[in-house]
Amino acid sequence: MAAATVPLILMASFFLPAWLLGNFERMERDVWSESVFGLDPFSWAAFVVSLLGGYMVSVASFSILRDWKDMVRLLPMLDEKAKGLLATWRSSDRPQLQYGRMAGYAGMALGIFVMLVTVPGLVDVLHLRFLLPMGPAPIEGAIAFAPLWFLVTGPALFYILGQGLFFSISEGVFLRRLQRRYLWIDLLDIDRLAPLTRIAMRRSVVWIVGATLGSLFFLSAGIERTALEPLFIGICVIAVGVLMPPLIRVHQHIVRTKKEELDTLRTAIREERELAFSRDERGAQALARLPGLIALEKRIDQVREWPVDFGTASRFTLYLGIPVFSWVGGALVERLVDAFL
Repeated sequence: MAAATVPLILMASFFLPAWLLGNFERMERDVWSESVFGLDPFSWAAFVVSLLGGYMVSVASFSILRDWKDMVRLLPMLDEKAKGLLATWRSSDRPQLQYGRMAGYAGMALGIFVMLVTVPGLVDVLHLRFLLPMGPAPIEGAIAFAPLWFLVTGPALFYILGQGLFFSISEGVFLRRLQRRYLWIDLLDIDRLAPLTRIAMRRSVVWIVGATLGSLFFLSAGIERTALEPLFIGICVIAVGVLMPPLIRVHQHIVRTKKEELDTLRTAIREERELAFSRDERGAQALARLPGLIALEKRIDQVREWPVDFGTASRFTLYLGIPVFSWVGGALVERLVDAFL
């Protein structure tokens, strides 16, 4: 509901006043030559911002609920002391929430700066040309409403972005602490680690899809990219950063546990092998135990050392292809629409 409702409200807040104020009629002809699907740069940017607003609001709730469900599924593999930590992690009065708000305000300040250097005409509307001479020149015919709309909505999205970055980092640190101190691994049932894998991949996909939606800005040649390109490169770095460290830590934990268990088994196999050569009752018992120990040793040795199975890796690869499919598809559709028009 949020993913559908928020974009519609945001679009209506831009397009309805712009239509009533005559914004579209006053846009010059040369601006429309840079249109995307018939939309001028302001309208196209407002469309993308609206999509991002709906996505960011809905994905925040989705991630919180899904992460908590996976943490509950992980409880059987955690020490009893970890349950208290999970209750603290979910508490509504934990200090991280205050820090998250501070990160949101920092993101809002960054958002104001990005809007000033990317939105044409905003610096002139606010009479800040003497402070920000690098601001883009206004597009001929654009009225003050369009730049001011971005000054309101842009920082709001950057507030959510700042909070999202903070909680991605802080919760990653929490999971690392939980894993190092309280997680035990059952090598005979490695699939029970799937919740950790899902949490890491989900957070990465959230940033990847957000960057994909944001990359739609680049379809319009009339949108200033000076501040946007470093921003989206940074988001891609974040997507990799929230994915790889948790998976590498789980991999190292599996390798360490596997080595310890194999060392124990191989020591027991050597001891039983030596006993098997004696011609008494102990030798017969050792000879009977050897096949089971050897079979268990082989089973442990074949356990995969990464918490990602083929199906999960395939789905994630498909998710990684979303940006490529969207960019190529968007370019092709734009060419077709331009040819048709």
